[in-house]
Amino acid sequence: MLDCDKVRINLQTSIFGRTLYCFQVIDSTNSYLLSLARDGAPEGTVVQADFQTAGRGRKERKWHSSAGKNLLFSILLKPELEIDYSKKIVLAAAIILAETIKQYLENHNLPPVDISFKWPNDLLINGRKLSGILAESILRDKKIVAMVLGIGINLNETEDEMDPAIRDMAISLRQHVGQPIDREEFLTIFLRQFEKDYERFERNFYHKVVDEWKSHCNQIGQKVLISTPFGEEQGVIKDVNESGYLIYEDQQGVRKALIAGEIKKGEHATDL
Repeated sequence: MLDCDKVRINLQTSIFGRTLYCFQVIDSTNSYLLSLARDGAPEGTVVQADFQTAGRGRKERKWHSSAGKNLLFSILLKPELEIDYSKKIVLAAAIILAETIKQYLENHNLPPVDISFKWPNDLLINGRKLSGILAESILRDKKIVAMVLGIGINLNETEDEMDPAIRDMAISLRQHVGQPIDREEFLTIFLRQFEKDYERFERNFYHKVVDEWKSHCNQIGQKVLISTPFGEEQGVIKDVNESGYLIYEDQQGVRKALIAGEIKKGEHATDL
């Protein structure tokens, strides 16, 4: 089980992780933290679990993770912003996670990893999924009263330990760098970095967060099949706009913002 006392001792944060719940098994860290948020939990509360019986990604897709191998946690935000900022907060979390990976590797004198982003919520290494982010919000009058960011990152699973259903599509940081990852240290670095960057992003109302995110994205220019509630159509990914929505161009040359649906490339899909 992850040693949360070790995390608490080394945190050096004022808000994020100061309230920290650790579980060996839980249904979903997001569900638990949403319940705490409704009961008035403070911003920065974190819920971590070694194993989730009902872990999920976007569209209620199951999140596969071996017990005690990876890092599964949720973090509570209270941004007091319009719902339109929700997409950009997820993009900001991806940037912070990539910086955490960079810092961890530098701390251990390991070579850097080329992390790429896949809109809207995935981090990839060589096209294989390393991490996903699931955002769920409590709203009032179109404002975010509370937002829970659920983060799952493959840290220590070997290829043999991964679920066969995702083995060809996923990768762990351990597989890539060739040595075990200290989960406590990684979570500590993330929470420190999150407190630092979250304040910076929020203070500037997430100005330039999209540009920063796009510098890690290689989807621009890709031809894709786009499935929306209104049907499917071919398109080319053109951009991510200032609100964090994907912009694509259909076969008639019309640019559209993708708000709900699914992007497909070949036999693979990205959840939206």
